[in-house]
Amino acid sequence: MSDDSCSGPFLSNEDQYLDIRSPFESSEFQSSADTPTMENNPNVVIIDGEANEAARDTTAGVEQANAANCEEQDPFTKKKRKKTSVTWEHFREITLDNGTQMHECIHCGEKVKKFKDGTTTPMRRHINQFCPKLQHVKKGQLKLNVFPGNSESSSMVQNWKFDNTRMREVISHMVMVHELPFNLVEYELFNVVMREANPAFTKISRATVKQDCISSYEIGRKRIQKLLNTVNRVSITTDMWTSVQNIHYMVVTCHFVDGDFKLHKCILNFVDVPPPYSGVRIYDCLFKCLKEWKIEAKVASLTVDNARTNDVVAEKLKENLNLQKKLPLDGKMFHVRCCAHILNLLVQDGLLEIKDIIHNVRESVKHVTTSPGRLHLFSELSKQLKKSKKSLILDVTTRWNATYAMLSTALEFKEVFANYADRETTYKTLPSDDDWKKVEDVCSFLVLFNEATKLISGSEYPTSNLFLSELYGIKETLDSVTLNEDDCMKDMVEVMKIKFDKYWGSCNLLISVGAVLDPRYKMKLIDFSFKLIYSNDRALEEIQFVRDSLDELFKEYVESHKESNIDSSKSATVESGPSGSGSGSGSGSGSGASFMASRFGKDIKTGSAKYHQHIRSVDCVESVKSELVTYLEEGVYIQEAGTHFDALEWWKENKLKYRILSKMAADILAIPITNVASESAFSAGGRVIDPHRSSLGTKMVDMLICGADWYRHYYGENDDVVYIELP
Repeated sequence: MSDDSCSGPFLSNEDQYLDIRSPFESSEFQSSADTPTMENNPNVVIIDGEANEAARDTTAGVEQANAANCEEQDPFTKKKRKKTSVTWEHFREITLDNGTQMHECIHCGEKVKKFKDGTTTPMRRHINQFCPKLQHVKKGQLKLNVFPGNSESSSMVQNWKFDNTRMREVISHMVMVHELPFNLVEYELFNVVMREANPAFTKISRATVKQDCISSYEIGRKRIQKLLNTVNRVSITTDMWTSVQNIHYMVVTCHFVDGDFKLHKCILNFVDVPPPYSGVRIYDCLFKCLKEWKIEAKVASLTVDNARTNDVVAEKLKENLNLQKKLPLDGKMFHVRCCAHILNLLVQDGLLEIKDIIHNVRESVKHVTTSPGRLHLFSELSKQLKKSKKSLILDVTTRWNATYAMLSTALEFKEVFANYADRETTYKTLPSDDDWKKVEDVCSFLVLFNEATKLISGSEYPTSNLFLSELYGIKETLDSVTLNEDDCMKDMVEVMKIKFDKYWGSCNLLISVGAVLDPRYKMKLIDFSFKLIYSNDRALEEIQFVRDSLDELFKEYVESHKESNIDSSKSATVESGPSGSGSGSGSGSGSGASFMASRFGKDIKTGSAKYHQHIRSVDCVESVKSELVTYLEEGVYIQEAGTHFDALEWWKENKLKYRILSKMAADILAIPITNVASESAFSAGGRVIDPHRSSLGTKMVDMLICGADWYRHYYGENDDVVYIELP
């Protein structure tokens, strides 16, 4: 890669700008104080032999120009602007016989037209590309750097060159990823550190680093767009959030599997939604984002929480895509309700039955933690009783798992609370022994829900195949507690069962199909779990519904595969027509095809072309029908204990055996069953738009959050930027 190019995690050879300059290279627009001179410029050209005379002419030309600029002028006349561009070190102004003013290269004598606006781009282009006496000279002087070798006594010596353009690019990544202010580059000690690391570092302004962040964002957007152009189906998650500016932001996150069976998750947009915040308005903003990314016809599913406005968004987007006949199974798996949100609603309804006990525990934790003296007393009592070294946790009332963490931690200190009440007269909310017993039963019961929440809250791996095994376990536990008449939690569990049947009483097709496409489960898990979730007659109906849906979905993929093969055969026929290059039978076949084309016309098909077209159609109709049957008839994959299993990796290894079924599995496993990936973006939004930066515009917020996410998405794929752990 040349020195003038911009390398980085977002830039490939195909993503080069048309301009020869890097988007981060702006030495031509720097102030005179920041412009490097001949003495301190790391890119100074060192010329031997004939070039020395040109260099002396250069010095003379510069001195002449400086002398002209220093001449005294009339105080009432406008002063000429000082020439600060480094191109004047290689050019001088001349006037031709006809009075035309030109710029002449002092090295080769080439003349460049003078522009009225004073632009120096043509001169710079001549220096970088066309001047014959400068092309053979390497720009900048390479330095030697010593790297540690394989052993303590060995080392390696490599040459390297400091690139201020590359440094600016890395600084822009640092600002976006770590949510740093733009004026970081103007901090005095920051510049001291950078100059101490390399004296050739050139100071930049906050306006420059802001523009560099925009350039990094544009490069990253091009790379994401190129990746989206290679996939046929994507899944979308979205959620709403209100910032400290009282602006409603919507985050749109895209999930898809590429041709290498690697799951991708990236934030497409972090945009503001204007009022009113109705379902139609949110749908308009969402569809606009999808259209900008050219994926409005590729959306296979939409995962949202259970707000009513989201139901409107999903329904309108589903209607739009159904008109284009782009949805699998006519949209039966399109609207995905966030399973984490359903679990939260389920447990919250149950915890309302013991809200008085939870209130006492919460007030007990507040009483201890709000005063340093009380906290010290509580800590001393805990040491005396040799209790856990954990700290008390105060919950967030809207998150049941936070309430569970508070209850389970407080339960370990129940004897300490009793001793604390004897010494602190203001403490009035001590739970009774019966209350502590109920807390213990509730915590034992909620362990299963807590583990399920942890499992489905992953945002970097496919989860649609993992939840059915947890779902039937939750159903079985609810039924067992309900049948026990002596259980103190019977009232709480009955309320939770009502909510469970509301959302999961009927078969959740996505969760079921995802489980079947996991080679560890297949239909075995469906047969086993449905008999626990439903009655016997109902279980048989639901099992048959899943199997029929699988057959129908597979047929759609077969038809799609058939159409793509026919299209490819037509294109292959066109390519192999007159020249015969596509026949693969050597020069004789090509000459025969050319003769037939000249004799009978260009639409003639050779025998090999007819055969290839025939075998593609036969392959689609006959062979691939048995893929689903073969997959289900084979035994399940038995995983070794303690090992991690990746379903996508298994399908990648078996894609030659299951050519169509593997594509179907990749699309299904890429569908997220929670919108945790979108919610996680709000933590970054809260840091970017803190009270001290509340003046940031919405477009700048979108650029900072998306740019940081794209950098994290591709982190590790490039050797250019590597973080190391300091000792």
